[in-house]
This record gives sequence, structure tokens and C-alpha cells, in this order.
Amino acid sequence: MKNLYLRSAVALACALSLAACGGDDDGTMQLGGGVEGVTVAGLVLQNKGGPELKVEPFASSFVFPDLIATNTEYDITIKSAPSNATCVMINGKGKSSIYGVGSIGVRCTLKPHDVKGKVVGLTTGPLVIINGTYRLTIPANATAFNLTTESEDKKTKFGQVGETQAYGLSVLQQPPGLTCRIDNAIGVMGKADVDNILITCN
Repeated sequence: MKNLYLRSAVALACALSLAACGGDDDGTMQLGGGVEGVTVAGLVLQNKGGPELKVEPFASSFVFPDLIATNTEYDITIKSAPSNATCVMINGKGKSSIYGVGSIGVRCTLKPHDVKGKVVGLTTGPLVIINGTYRLTIPANATAFNLTTESEDKKTKFGQVGETQAYGLSVLQQPPGLTCRIDNAIGVMGKADVDNILITCN
């Protein structure tokens, strides 16, 4: 009984850490791996076109129900991804050995969108607003803003919000001599940019 508990704990630890685990006493082993970034239902995996495996929201690992033998080829693919994310398979193709399977995983990234709106009455500046830990400085006389900024090489965007993620804008620093408020500052990102935010300063 003690050995059974130990083997179960080792199997769970292997799945969570994406480690390669050894097989069972009869030469069979679990086929699974880690999961990252799944927040809604819709992720479905298959091994070599076999039965579908649905991955639950917020799961950190997956395991196919059927054991595989040593020296068995596997080819895990993503049949469908959650509607709010794009997913990639990591090390999904390989061959089992006496040491187990490779470090298999699925990484999902929420589809990003802009948070933007209009600015009224910002005659002095700057105004600094935040969304979580992200901050944006808005200069004097601006009439619009967009939380999204780009790196110098324009390859990376910052400040976007993923689908189904909550956002909440607030003022970190008021402009000199003015008080600004933000309307429609709180919400949950849908399938398109948020563009109804209004900043009014007086």
C-alpha cells in the first residue's frame, strides 16, 4: 500500500512538472504533460488521431486514459483550442522509453486586444493612469489614448488585455491644476477592442 501511494505521488509530480517519468512494473506508462493558460473550456487533444481528451479550465496537467508501452510512438496534437486563446503543443511527438516520455506540454495565450478611449479637457499634463501594474502617461492636450504601446523594434506590444481577463483603469497621477475621472473604467475583455472609455478633466 505504501508503494502504491508513493508511485501515485511520483506520477502526479511528474505530470505537474512536465518531467519524464518512468513506466509501471509491467512496462506501461501514462502519456501526459503540463498545461498553461487555459481559462475556459475548449481545449481538446488527441494522440495519433485517437479518442479526444478534453482539458478542463485552469488545469495544470493532462493525462490520456490509456497507458502506452515502452518504445511506443506518440503524436499528441491540438484538435481544438479555447475560443479565447491560441495554443501550441510542445514536444508532442516522440517515442516512449524505459525512462518514460519526454517533457510534453500545451501552452495557451489569451487573444490580446486594446483598451482605449477619448480624453476631454486635458489642458495640462501629464496624466498617468494604470491598469493593474501597467502604467500609461498621457501628455497635455491629448484627445485620445490607447493603453497599448510598442517596443522600439515594434515586435512586442505592451498593455493589451487578453480575452476574458478583467481590466480596471484608475488615475495614478493627476495633471497639474486638474482633476480627471475615468468613466467605463472597469470591465471584462470580450472578443474585440474596448474603445468606450472616457477620461474627463476639469
